[in-house]
Amino acid sequence: MNKKFVVIVATSLVGLGLTGFYGLKGTAAETGTNDSKQQQSLVEEIDRNISLTTVQSKMLNAIDHYQSATGSFRTILTPIGVDETVDFEVYRGTSPWSHVKVTNNQNKEITETTFDGNTSMLINHNNKTYMQDKVSVQKQKVELDQNKPRSYKNDQGELVFVKRQDAAFSGIANDVLFPQDYAFWLTPSNYKIAGEEELLNRTSIVIEGEHDDPILAKKHQSSHFKMWIDKETGVLLKLVETNNNNEVTNSIEVLSIEFDKQQDFSTLSKTHAVPSDYKDVSRKLGNRENREEKKSEKEN
Repeated sequence: MNKKFVVIVATSLVGLGLTGFYGLKGTAAETGTNDSKQQQSLVEEIDRNISLTTVQSKMLNAIDHYQSATGSFRTILTPIGVDETVDFEVYRGTSPWSHVKVTNNQNKEITETTFDGNTSMLINHNNKTYMQDKVSVQKQKVELDQNKPRSYKNDQGELVFVKRQDAAFSGIANDVLFPQDYAFWLTPSNYKIAGEEELLNRTSIVIEGEHDDPILAKKHQSSHFKMWIDKETGVLLKLVETNNNNEVTNSIEVLSIEFDKQQDFSTLSKTHAVPSDYKDVSRKLGNRENREEKKSEKEN
């Protein structure tokens, strides 16, 4: 998709002209007041731009602001008929770990994803199957160059978003815990900070905005959005999207959340073991790689 960005540079335009200062004292005093208001407005605009940048940066780097998180949230996506409750336990310390359970509130189907530091697993409780995949050390250690921009235009003029990798492989839980996708919604001119609110006993920064990407707006069947961002961590506590009739089309709402809870995450993988009667439907990547390696040896 093509998108234009406008960079606003705040510059002081306040100047005091002496003409008329002596002749019309009242006018001069009024002009001074207006200049003062102008200057204050510019200062507030600069502060606003700094605040907006800070909020977006926290969202893009939320995983840097907490070690672990437990809780749940509900997602309702009306255009595609989704209504799910997500329970999560995520640890982002020296040995990242995650357990995420998704419950379909319509048919009560349950799926779980786990990552124990070495193997990621998807468990489907409806058909009693599971898939597992070993994660390479190299894949876990891919890091983002912090000196490069998180969004840029390629040679075709298309906007490219650069996402950080999640070493805990938290999947859908990252809609809340690592809201990079929603941070990319924010452009220099499509949103504002509406204030602060207490939510779940935490201070949240409230953002109000309009979708300036027509493709996204059509896909989400919405024109406006409102976000509640945890001030301390950059985590998304709540999101509401509405259409031009002010009807809610999509929403995400955290039901409970706790950061850096004292818990031994190293033992949780044993707690969420796969039932013995579940079928392993993983692709036999190891066997395929062995066959390809033997074939290569014969050819050489």
